[in-house]
Amino acid sequence: MLTKKQQEMDIKKWNDSQKAGYDTCGTYDFCSKCDKSLENPCDKAVKASKTSKPAAKKSATKKTVK
Repeated sequence: MLTKKQQEMDIKKWNDSQKAGYDTCGTYDFCSKCDKSLENPCDKAVKASKTSKPAAKKSATKKTVK
């Protein structure tokens, strides 16, 4: 059964694809988290991309000159 979010994403992908003239599936930022073998893959990918933490930034260290 499709989730509401998956239905919304399917409509968005369809409209974007029609406008672009090619299939836009796989072109969104959340697609890096997609597993097309799962049910509701876009919904799960969006949720996964929201919960994944970005890599920690390295803090700049200043050297003191004496």
